[in-house]
Amino acid sequence: MIVEKFLIAGGNITALVYDCPLSDRVRTSKKLLKEVEQVGFVSTNATLPNLTMMGGELCINATLAFAATLGKNERLSTSGLKTPIPYANKKGSTTIKIPFKFKKDKNIILLDGIGFILYDVQEKSGITKSELSDLSDKYKLPAFGGIIYNKNKITPYVYVSEVDSFVKETACGSGSVVFSIYSGIQDVMQPTGKIISIHKKEGYFDISAQVTRYE
Repeated sequence: MIVEKFLIAGGNITALVYDCPLSDRVRTSKKLLKEVEQVGFVSTNATLPNLTMMGGELCINATLAFAATLGKNERLSTSGLKTPIPYANKKGSTTIKIPFKFKKDKNIILLDGIGFILYDVQEKSGITKSELSDLSDKYKLPAFGGIIYNKNKITPYVYVSEVDSFVKETACGSGSVVFSIYSGIQDVMQPTGKIISIHKKEGYFDISAQVTRYE
């Protein structure tokens, strides 16, 4: 078993674990979550490069991290999405193309593998684990996040049911997509001050960020 760590848009420490047995994944996730924000599992013997998140959720940043380890322009599969997606690595930036079907109900947006609730910073200054846990149960999603936004900057929180984790994240790709849907803003500033760019195309989103290895 090999573990590699990455930063996305200057934050969101993400561990990718290679060839971890299914029976060890929850234990491994809980151990790694003491030092990283999220954990994804890579199967090297799959026909197509494959990523499965610690709770079976969709995680944009982990998908970006995984794509950054691969070739220049190919396809991969990831948990939370039913079909493989294209990715590209160019000039220090990684881009993934994700077909998004979403549902919007006031300040709640639901994606295939994760949902989010959004608040203006003037409405609310923080989000609790119990709030996101209740929403995860209500909407029957493996993960639920919360976004506090101030102009184009987000403060993201994510709860993952399978490992009962709650993290105030330093960057969040899924949260950036949801905020872009909600606000129309394309360049979303993370808590690190770095940008995740969201560009809506016909039937999908281009999501781009800088990915670096974390030592």
